[in-house]
Amino acid sequence: MKAKIKMYLSEFVSNDTVKEELAQAMQSGLFPHALIIDGAKGTGKKTLAGIIAEYCVCLSDDVKPCGKCSGCLKAMHRCHPDIYIADGNVSGSLSIESIRNMRSDAYIMPNEAPKKVYLVIDCDKMLPPAQNALLKVLEEPPADVVFVLTVTSANMMLQTVRSRSRIYTLYPPSPEQAAEYLKNIYPDKNDRELMDAAVLTDGNIGQAIQNFETGSEEAKALADEILTAITEKREYPLLLLTNNLSKSREFAAKVLDCLLDDAGECIRAASGLETNSKAAEIVAERLSVRRICQLAENISDAKNVLKTNVNLNFFGTWLCAVLKDN
Repeated sequence: MKAKIKMYLSEFVSNDTVKEELAQAMQSGLFPHALIIDGAKGTGKKTLAGIIAEYCVCLSDDVKPCGKCSGCLKAMHRCHPDIYIADGNVSGSLSIESIRNMRSDAYIMPNEAPKKVYLVIDCDKMLPPAQNALLKVLEEPPADVVFVLTVTSANMMLQTVRSRSRIYTLYPPSPEQAAEYLKNIYPDKNDRELMDAAVLTDGNIGQAIQNFETGSEEAKALADEILTAITEKREYPLLLLTNNLSKSREFAAKVLDCLLDDAGECIRAASGLETNSKAAEIVAERLSVRRICQLAENISDAKNVLKTNVNLNFFGTWLCAVLKDN
């Protein structure tokens, strides 16, 4: 279960140089009128953009964002009238027409905050004509407006746009830092699960969260099929199933986790204990406890192999041979 957490600049994971520069700009009041936040998907671009937006609308006379004033609360609940969001994942939101509308709106005074903020998300999808439309307001920006653009690489933006913006590049934290952060979001997951997720994504927290949130049902179904196929005489059905692990490293990790859980359920079933897994009941009838324990060891070994740079196209074939060779 995913928990919601409040994020402040000091709590943003890793990227200390970026945080220090932004903190100095916030404290001095000399904040850039346009920022480009670039980095791979899942490195926290939208999270950082949200922190900046909250800073811009915070009404506190002390440290900003305070997280308590009406401006911060409205920003957290995404209902602040002075925060405009154009998301590249929403059709038409980064079209030339929508950017022109944004540009016109930028010259209108803020409703209630010290500044108006325009969050332009996933600018990878912004075509040159739309970027040129945005450039016109960046060349002569209103004093009370801040533009925050997120993109996987600043090089995808026109040089003229880049030259009028402060660029901040984000990098994934270490797997250890990522696992510690994930623990706050998933308190019900154990340290092994969190570290495995962090290692498999090279510390990319957003990707790790996506892996936790999606694909579980598909992975569980495939794991059950693989488990049952192990007991069949022919190897080919198992090979067809394990080759599905080439879909992605993260998906393969999910399947192996499910297989390891299934092996535990098989041992329970073989020991006469209750289990909710039909596949485990079938396997427990066909294989000895010793054989099931060996399978569990093989699956654990496979998890370690997956953490290396193994070619996924060969991994499924290798796993099939390992699971059958007992």
